[in-house]
Amino acid sequence: MPSLSGRLFRFIARAAGNVNPNIVKEKKKQVVKDLRSMEPLFRHYIPPIGYSFKKIDVEGVPTEVFAPKKNKSDKAVLVIHGGAYISRMMFYYRLSNKSYSKASGGGTVVHFDYRCAPEHVYPAALDDTEKVWNWLISQGYKEENIVTVGDSAGGHLTMDLLLRLRDSGRRMPNASVLMSPWIDMTASGDSYVYNYKVDPVFGIKGVTPSKEEVRELLAQSELYMWLGDNDRNDPYISPALAEYDKSFPALFVTVGGDEMLLSEAQTLVKKFRDAGLEADLLVGEGMFHAYPVYRIFPEAREAHRQISAFIAKRLGTGS
Repeated sequence: MPSLSGRLFRFIARAAGNVNPNIVKEKKKQVVKDLRSMEPLFRHYIPPIGYSFKKIDVEGVPTEVFAPKKNKSDKAVLVIHGGAYISRMMFYYRLSNKSYSKASGGGTVVHFDYRCAPEHVYPAALDDTEKVWNWLISQGYKEENIVTVGDSAGGHLTMDLLLRLRDSGRRMPNASVLMSPWIDMTASGDSYVYNYKVDPVFGIKGVTPSKEEVRELLAQSELYMWLGDNDRNDPYISPALAEYDKSFPALFVTVGGDEMLLSEAQTLVKKFRDAGLEADLLVGEGMFHAYPVYRIFPEAREAHRQISAFIAKRLGTGS
C-alpha cells in the first residue's frame, strides 16, 4: 500500500489535476489554460552552493545549463520535460538538477523549452529536441557520456529522438530514463480499460469503459492537439508500436501501477528485452502518472534513488 503522504498526493492529483475529458467538460475547465497556469511562477532560480546556472538560446530554443563550479565531469544529463505537449517547463524540474549532476559524477544537466501545442504540432517539439542534442554534441560531449531523462510527453520525445538518431544513422546516448512515457496514441493497451477506474489523473473513479469507449473519449481530448493530422499508428507518433534493435541504448522505465499508461511502458520494455537490450521496469504500487517527478513522498524518492543509481551505473560514476 502507498505511504500516507503518497496517498495524500494521489488525492490532490485526483482533486486538482484530473484531465479526463468528461471531468474537464463537467468542470468547464480548459486543459491548456490549466496546465500553463503555473508557468509564470518561480521564473528565477538560484542554484545550490557550488553550482552554476545559466540560460542560453540554442537556435531559438530556450535552454538551461546547470553544472558544478569545480570538478565538472565530461558527462551530461539531458532532461526533456513532460506536460502533454501543452505545458512549457515547470519550475519543479530544476529540483532534480543536483541529484542528476551527482549521479553523473559532476555532470552538466540541461533542460530546454520546446515548442508546444496548440500553436505548434508534430514535429516541432522533436525538431527542438534534436537542436539541443546537436548543441550538446557540438560542446564536446560524447554520446556515450550522455543520459537522456524524460517524463510523460518528455518520455515520448526521448523515444522519438532515439528513433530519429537511428533512422539518420547517428550514434545514440548511453542510456535513457523514462518516467510514465506517453508512447501509444492509439490507446491500445489493456490498462486503458482496467486502470481507468483508479487512475487519478486520466480516469474516473469507479468507471470501467470498453476500449472503444476509451478511444472515442480520448479522441476528444485537448491532450492530443499536438498530433495535428498525423497518423496515430506512425512509430514516431506511437513509439510503443515501433520495432527496436541492438542499436538502441539501455532503458530505465518507471510507471505508476494505477496508470492507464502502464501497458505501453510494459510493451516498450518487453520489445527492448526481446531485442536483447537492457531494460529495467519499476512499477510503483498504487502510484499515479509521473510520480517520481514530485520527490516529496517516499515512493517518489525511492524511484529517484533507483534512477540515480541507474545513471551512475551506465556512466561509470558510481562508488
